[in-house]
Amino acid sequence: MNKSTLLVLALAMLVPTVALADGVTVGGDLRLRWDYAGPETSDSSNSSAAVTNIDIGAAINDNVSFSATWRHGMIFGEAVGTGPGSAAPAMRVQEAYASVGDLGSASGMLAGWSLDVGRMNNPDGGRIINSDDWGHAAPASNDGYHLASDMGGIGIGVWYFGGGSSPAGAADSMLGAAFDLGDMAGGFADIDVAYWSASAAADTSNVGININNIASENLAGVDLDVTYATRDNDTADDGTLTGISLGYAMEGFDLSFSNTVADADWDAFSAAAHGTNGIADMNVGSGVGAAAGADVDNTTIGASFSPMDGVTASVDFITLAQDSTGDDIGTEVDVVLGWECGSDVHMTIGYASFSADDASALQDCDYFYLQTGWAF
Repeated sequence: MNKSTLLVLALAMLVPTVALADGVTVGGDLRLRWDYAGPETSDSSNSSAAVTNIDIGAAINDNVSFSATWRHGMIFGEAVGTGPGSAAPAMRVQEAYASVGDLGSASGMLAGWSLDVGRMNNPDGGRIINSDDWGHAAPASNDGYHLASDMGGIGIGVWYFGGGSSPAGAADSMLGAAFDLGDMAGGFADIDVAYWSASAAADTSNVGININNIASENLAGVDLDVTYATRDNDTADDGTLTGISLGYAMEGFDLSFSNTVADADWDAFSAAAHGTNGIADMNVGSGVGAAAGADVDNTTIGASFSPMDGVTASVDFITLAQDSTGDDIGTEVDVVLGWECGSDVHMTIGYASFSADDASALQDCDYFYLQTGWAF
């Protein structure tokens, strides 16, 4: 076989690869952070950590696509391959799923429904379920599917997760349904309702309702939001979570007030996101829901503003108490500055000072972090 024939065959073999690569996109981000924690009577600690995310997307055709994220999280000085603070691998497939934009091509009855199948990050469900990306270990993700539709102005999402990284501990599977009522509220507010349940030795479920931007057009710039959620703990007492927040926006300056109460029996499918009860992450709470912030009454007064062009700042004063007894836990002051360094680099500095109440088992603590991130 002469060289010309070989060249033609080689080029013919490359054609399918080039055609497939035509719809492929590659991106990602790199985050570096140094943090320090100085408790009053215990040894201080500091660490340097890095997270790299590599994102790949591929358009198979006009209706089918594929997305994947590879994540590497590490703390400098930690043994290679052990992952931050756990036995999980430092490198892992964070997400990998196929998407069908419209199932109507398969069946007319499914027109208007989309489908995602594979490993996905937990949906953003606030204090019930989330995929907090603050830590260097992998955010919560699961293997399963997600159906979505917008029917008559109502947004509908259905999730089913099983196996993989279950956020419900010993759960065998998890089912969720969320409804964004959209125009049904008649412009009075933005209302969404969600239900999550787990199938395990003890069947548990959460129901949450968020009513946001209540009568915003008639409150002279005041933003009023209300949250109410319940937890069916099967064989134990049920738990509740209630929250109310007020915001007032002025030119270049926003004020906020919020009060959130999680009773002693509250629990969730994912631990509360970083900063829920202050950025020092004291993990106040008791019982099975400690990591989720159970038995905590949180009152926060805050302000956010831009001290100069391209710079944002926020200051929060937080008062924490134990809901079941009314005993004070402590107070915390958080200050966070952020600024853009060009189009793809962001810097953040955060400082927190936690002052424990005399009767609290916690201790005073100062916390500081410096973080920079690059998008590529």
